Amino acid sequence: MTISVKKIEDTMEFYQTVLPILMKKEAENNLLLGLLNQIRDGTSRYQDAVKIIVKNEKEIRGIFLMTPPHHMIIELENDDDLIKEVTQQLKQIVMDESLSIPGFIGEKESVIKFADLWTSGEYTTNMRQRIYKLDKVNTISYADGHLEKATVEEKELVAAWIMGFIEDTPERPITKEQALEKAQFMLEEQSVYFWIQEGIPVSMARRARATENGITVNMVYTPREHRKKGLASSVVAGLSTLLLQEYSFCTLYTDLDNPTSNKIYMNIGYKPIADSIMINFKSF
Repeated sequence: MTISVKKIEDTMEFYQTVLPILMKKEAENNLLLGLLNQIRDGTSRYQDAVKIIVKNEKEIRGIFLMTPPHHMIIELENDDDLIKEVTQQLKQIVMDESLSIPGFIGEKESVIKFADLWTSGEYTTNMRQRIYKLDKVNTISYADGHLEKATVEEKELVAAWIMGFIEDTPERPITKEQALEKAQFMLEEQSVYFWIQEGIPVSMARRARATENGITVNMVYTPREHRKKGLASSVVAGLSTLLLQEYSFCTLYTDLDNPTSNKIYMNIGYKPIADSIMINFKSF
């Protein structure tokens, strides 16, 4: 059966083609769907997105989306022959288009197979991740305080906490200027929430990447001096409760090498639905 790997330039053509496929597993595909919705609506900062479809004579077999300079997101059937053929064709596209790909992210098994062929095993695992879904918040004990939306006046604090969040992950560090730019964007879209105690922000979470029925919670951060007080649980549970008034479910990604955060989210009511992996090419 003939496999075709094609780069799509028109955003609406790509969107209309892949949407029915991605919606079959809306929660698992929250990253792809959320970014694609932003690109379609013109709200994304990544208007130079690379959009690729894998198909045979009858159906779509894979979807690739990359928003430079970030990793390429892969949604690909876990079929050895398919992965081998797609690898060869995608390499030709990357060469022809002079694309720079720092790594891959997607469903663990297919991404590992794809990366093994792509690099002959010459890659590093950036993060082993788990995707969680929540449709009801459990009854938990909240820390003293309340949830409150952050304002643009708090840009410096949000930027500092973004840098702290990234320092706690395997992600590449960013500069203060980059953090301020990211904070400005997040605050302008009113997506950042604090847990407030005695008028002071002590923990943070963000709403991000809405899909048709769901939305993601990310950027969960508590400064070291405020940790181990139940604040992360409170801000995530509080924000999730708020979001479930508007959406059917919430999703989030966790680092599998951080058992504390995984336990916190499961206590709140988040349930694992898929494992994902982010890999870096060694030249990255």
